[in-house]
Amino acid sequence: MKFCLLVCIALFSVACSRSERLRGNQFLIEGEVSGVEDGTVLEFYRTKDNLRYGIVNEDRTTDTVKDGRFRFKDEARLNPERILIRPLGASADGFAPMSLEFWVEPKSKTKIRGNDKILLLWEVKSSVPIQKEANRYTEKNRDLIAEWSRLWIEAGDLIIKGRSTASEEEAIAYRKDRDSTLAIIRPLEEKQLFNNAAIMEQTNISDVWLHKMAEIAHQLNLAARLSYATVALEQAFELRKKAEALYDRMSEDDKNTPMGKYITAQLYPPALVKVGDDFIDGDFLDVDGNTKRISDYSEPGKYLLLDFWFRGCGACVQSLPEMREISETYRNKLTIININTDNDDNWKKAMTEHDMPWVNIRDPRGFAGLAADYGILGAPSFVLISPESKIADKWVGYGTGYLKQKVGENIK
Repeated sequence: MKFCLLVCIALFSVACSRSERLRGNQFLIEGEVSGVEDGTVLEFYRTKDNLRYGIVNEDRTTDTVKDGRFRFKDEARLNPERILIRPLGASADGFAPMSLEFWVEPKSKTKIRGNDKILLLWEVKSSVPIQKEANRYTEKNRDLIAEWSRLWIEAGDLIIKGRSTASEEEAIAYRKDRDSTLAIIRPLEEKQLFNNAAIMEQTNISDVWLHKMAEIAHQLNLAARLSYATVALEQAFELRKKAEALYDRMSEDDKNTPMGKYITAQLYPPALVKVGDDFIDGDFLDVDGNTKRISDYSEPGKYLLLDFWFRGCGACVQSLPEMREISETYRNKLTIININTDNDDNWKKAMTEHDMPWVNIRDPRGFAGLAADYGILGAPSFVLISPESKIADKWVGYGTGYLKQKVGENIK
């Protein structure tokens, strides 16, 4: 009887899950995974306007894997809406550095199943029409994704070992092994881009299609400017021909969406401002909604430091204490201008969360605005403008002491 009772309870639980009613714009995600330790924390998040590269909304939430299961229920803000899952904090050990993305809509139920820590290969089943389209790209690249993930996990281990060793000789050896691993990874990513383009040539434009287009455009932008980009220069010409033909299929409405503007800025970037060039100005918004320009803050004899950032950028927040130190040290020689690429709500919330006693303005065009003119590839990114209105220096990223070093090299 006890056995029968347990079976009945289990069957009742499954039936309740299947019959759970969703109200309004609610959607439900249920996952079942093996090869992932209980206690693993998974974060669910979304990006503004479904942008592939963009602002992470503040309403991120988590669930902890228990008995191999996780669950998430919320309301869709868009139809369809892109949701992402990634392991959080220490739970990320052993995972490749990539989020699982999928699509939901009001009243949709999504089932996710995985057998290991390769998030990108977790099976996603739902009734959302474009999820089936998204799954096509995964299936086309399944073997590439598996090898890519394995190598990225290996590269991550080498990075950790290189940072933790006290021996400079061992650290150099780890870096060489890491670079060798990355050299194998890049052709795998390149092949995925060509595979995706082949699918796009045979399918109609959709939200999924635009996301794949954004990825191709972004990688082509990198290939034109960086020696270590995913796409080798000899392959970039062929991929660009495909990308331009795909871009020509986009309607004006497609191109005027936030994603479309990002694609245009990446595929056809403006003439990039280089060190030694005159700085480029632009229209921005202050906290009161007034239009401002960088030149409004210039003063004779003082440098301007532009900091491109957004709220969900961890390194941007980590740089703030050092930024405050610099603002004091060089208060008579430097004006700091934070240029935020968030939406208005996220930007203002960030300013209440952090002490930023300098100029704060927002570019409503996001990374398709002035950031594109300056060739900004990530955040935080910095542009130092001399008192003569020339670009004195540009750099990207933050590490302890790096901000002080770069500013000190330029301002004596």
